[in-house]
Amino acid sequence: MKPDFYTKAVLTVIAVMLSVPALKPLISPATTASAQTSPFSGVQFAAYSNGGFTAFDTRSGDVWNYVGHGSGSVQYYGKLTQLGKPPVSGK
Repeated sequence: MKPDFYTKAVLTVIAVMLSVPALKPLISPATTASAQTSPFSGVQFAAYSNGGFTAFDTRSGDVWNYVGHGSGSVQYYGKLTQLGKPPVSGK
């Protein structure tokens, strides 16, 4: 039995309607929400020694040393401008 024009038209409409939701992510991908930024989002902590630690701010290049003995002193080393070179004192 040969399908008639009406059957072909209905099947074509169904195929087109099913392909629209399947192709939507390719045509306009959904945007993702980024995480909220915090004041410490770019800070990396390293080199825990003598009861303290060193902090490095990746956004500004600032290097800080925190020592937890007694009053908890803070020392600013400077701004790291080039790898392998000492921080440039600026404050």
